[in-house]
Amino acid sequence: MKHYDKVTPEGTKDYLFDECSRRSQVTGILKNIFKARGYRRVMTPTIEFYDVFGASAAYLPQENMYKLMDQKGRLMVLCPDGTIPIARLTATRLAQMEMPLRLYYSHNVYRMANGLRGHSSEIYQCGVELIGSGSIHSDLEIMEMAASSMEHISSGNGYRLEICHIGYFKALMDSLGADDETKEEIRRNIEQKNFASLNDLLEQFPDNQAAVALKYLPRLFGGEEVFEQAYALFDDENARKSLDYLQHIYRCLQQLGLGDQVIIDLGLVNQAEYYTGIIFRGYFDEVGEPVLSGGRYDNLLSDFGMAQPAIGFAVNVDLASNVIEKKPPLVADVLVMAAGEDYLAKAILYRKQLIAKGQTVENCVIEDREEAIAYAERRGIAQVHIIGRTTEMIDVELEQNR
Repeated sequence: MKHYDKVTPEGTKDYLFDECSRRSQVTGILKNIFKARGYRRVMTPTIEFYDVFGASAAYLPQENMYKLMDQKGRLMVLCPDGTIPIARLTATRLAQMEMPLRLYYSHNVYRMANGLRGHSSEIYQCGVELIGSGSIHSDLEIMEMAASSMEHISSGNGYRLEICHIGYFKALMDSLGADDETKEEIRRNIEQKNFASLNDLLEQFPDNQAAVALKYLPRLFGGEEVFEQAYALFDDENARKSLDYLQHIYRCLQQLGLGDQVIIDLGLVNQAEYYTGIIFRGYFDEVGEPVLSGGRYDNLLSDFGMAQPAIGFAVNVDLASNVIEKKPPLVADVLVMAAGEDYLAKAILYRKQLIAKGQTVENCVIEDREEAIAYAERRGIAQVHIIGRTTEMIDVELEQNR
C-alpha cells in the first residue's frame, strides 16, 4: 500500500520563508487599498453547504469542488469561490443594512485543478465586493481600485488591465439563433482564441451578420480603434448600448492616466452566464495568466432572495507575489546567551529590552560559548551578547578572526 505522509496533494504546496513573506506583503498592500476606500472585512467559512453553490452550477462546475459529508450526512464543500458566500452572507445577515455595502475578504478557495500541471487547487485570494449599486460610479470605483492594486503590487511597472462588456457578446449570441450547446462551444472557442474551430462552427450560419461578427470577436483587441471595428461589425441596439457604455468607461480610465495600462478585449467572454456587464482581468508582464479578475454580476444575489446589483474583483495572491522583489533571509541582529542557568531570566529580560528598541534578537539555546559564536557566524549574526553578572558583547567577525 502506497503511503502519502511525506507529500502534499496534487495542486497544493508548502510555502517557505520568503514565499510567506511576499504573500503577506501582497495581502498587506491590498488590505490597505481596500480599507482606505471604506471597505470592511468579512470572513466566511472554509466549509460551506453544497446548496450554497447549487444554483451556480452553470459557471462553477460541481466536479471542480472538493466535497465531504458532515456528521448528519449533509453534503458540504471546501469553499470554491469568494463571491458566492458573500452573496449568501449579504442576503441573510446584512439584508437590513443601508446600501451600498463595501466588503472585502482574504482567504483560501479550493478548486480541483483536474490534472493541469502547475495549476493550484488551493488559491489564496483577496477580493472586494461593492453591493447595492448598479451605476457607472460603482463600476469606475471598482476598476480604479483594481488598477491601483496592480500598480502598487508591481510598484508601477509592467501591468495591464483588459476590459470588456459582456453585453456585446450576448447581443451577438441572441441574434445568432443557435442552441445552448452550440453557443457554449462558440463561447469556449472565442475565449481560447481557437480561430479554426470557431470558423467551422459558424459556417452553419451563412449570411448571418452576428456570425460574421463572432468570427472577428477574438481579434477585437486593442485601443480606441476597437470600438469603430465593433460598431461596423454589428449595430444591434443592445450591442450598441454595451459598446457605448464600455467606451465611456474606457475614456474615463484614460482621463485617470491609465491609457497605457488599459486594453479593450471583446473576446473576454469567460463565465458569460455569470457576468451581466463590465468584465476585466489584470496581468503582470512576468506572469502568464490572469492575476486579477472581476466584473459586474447583477443576478447573483437574487439566487439568495435579495435582488441587488453588485460588482467586484479578486486577486490571486500567490500569482501576484511572484512580482514582489525577493528579500535576503531574515538574520537576527543579536544572539543573546545566558552565561548559566542562574541568568536565564535576566537574559530573557535583556532580549525584551533589545526587541523594544526595534532589534531582531535570537535566543541562544547552545550552552558552550565557542559553539555559540561559531553558530552566530554561520547564521550571519553580527553580535553575541552573553548575559551573566555583567553583559559581554562580542563582535562575531572580530572574534573569529583572532
